[in-house]
Amino acid sequence: MNVIRQIVEVKNHKINIELPENFNADKVEIIIFPINQDEFFISEEEKELMRERVKNTNPTEFKKWREIREKYL
Repeated sequence: MNVIRQIVEVKNHKINIELPENFNADKVEIIIFPINQDEFFISEEEKELMRERVKNTNPTEFKKWREIREKYL
């Protein structure tokens, strides 16, 4: 299943969603949620924590998405 998630601007009570060429569906379901801009605020403390975690990661320990998906989905 192809899934597309976009955040788009509403202009004159209309939205415009451009689909990629390889998205071949005759019907789609559209769910619209208003976005509260404050929901995307990340404090400097949270950013620093994320930077530290990324810096201390070992890419050789990463699992492939397929393995995770097969096990949990």
